[in-house]
Amino acid sequence: MQSRPSHGFGLAEQIIALAVLAALIALAVPSFHRMLETHELRAAQSDYLAALQHARNLAVNEQVRAIFCPSRDQRTCSSDGSWGDSWLIGKADPDTPSQLLGPPRYVGQKSRDALVVTSSRDLGYIGFDPMGTSVNTNQTLSFCIKGETQLTLKVIVSRPGRIQGQQGNTSACPMQDDDASEPGSEEPGE
Repeated sequence: MQSRPSHGFGLAEQIIALAVLAALIALAVPSFHRMLETHELRAAQSDYLAALQHARNLAVNEQVRAIFCPSRDQRTCSSDGSWGDSWLIGKADPDTPSQLLGPPRYVGQKSRDALVVTSSRDLGYIGFDPMGTSVNTNQTLSFCIKGETQLTLKVIVSRPGRIQGQQGNTSACPMQDDDASEPGSEEPGE
């Protein structure tokens, strides 16, 4: 009787292949997680850059004072500095410059809960006049993932109305998005 050669893998070979695959996946998961978090940070920074440009364009094109402000209820501006919740764009109320005149023109959706957005100022809004300049002082919005020590991204609005995105320093992100930023943080000047 002649034995036929085996054309498959044995149990031991399959177990070894499975163990190698599990080790490779275990090495890849943290890197993939960091890549997703970095993407979320960049997407949030990009959304805020576009929204601020839109608010500035609204002010210039319609020759009104426009504001970009945080909102908890997606109808009114919140003055508590909760920039990580949704945001609003609209015409500024002349009597209360930190609030909208009428309904918001545009509403931004809340990012995921782990995303922390902090402001360098406690103004509660960013305003633009009909010339496109910022009605308040220089302001920086910083983006990071809660509790992580990693890259921080920034959106900077200078007094002349220039809006730019920058990569910040690697630092520990605050645990809550309503933490005040550190005094003496760098501000752009023009």
